[in-house]
Amino acid sequence: MGPGTEPGPISHPMRQSTTLGLVTTVSIAVWAVLATIGAAQSPPAAPGPASGAPNGPAPPVEFTPEFLGDPKNVQRGRTVWQVRCQFCHGKTAYPGKAPRLQPYRYTPAFVYDRVANGFQGMPPWRHEFSVDDLKSVVAYVLSREFPN
Repeated sequence: MGPGTEPGPISHPMRQSTTLGLVTTVSIAVWAVLATIGAAQSPPAAPGPASGAPNGPAPPVEFTPEFLGDPKNVQRGRTVWQVRCQFCHGKTAYPGKAPRLQPYRYTPAFVYDRVANGFQGMPPWRHEFSVDDLKSVVAYVLSREFPN
């Protein structure tokens, strides 16, 4: 640089260092925030074999008319539904979050398989709820009390 010339905004070595440091710091901060948001929105990882949880799909279970018609099971299923299912499948969830359920088309085994093992974007719930809880969700979904 000769006399009478001003350094450009990035041509000065100290400014280059400061600008590069600021860009790096901002990039790291943005990455950290995005990673945190992604982790917060991801469903919890299913326990693996090391935690004693079985790998693979949940085994099929048996349903009796007595179990499906028991008001205690229907109420228990409603409670689980309200905690975990209605956000995506409830009346106010449409359109968009998950398919509208059509219980009149389903068998108990089909509903149980989907709830326990998940399907496409739906997570499996067998690691979070007991078999009886999952069976109770089936009783609720297939009951006359189910609002969908």
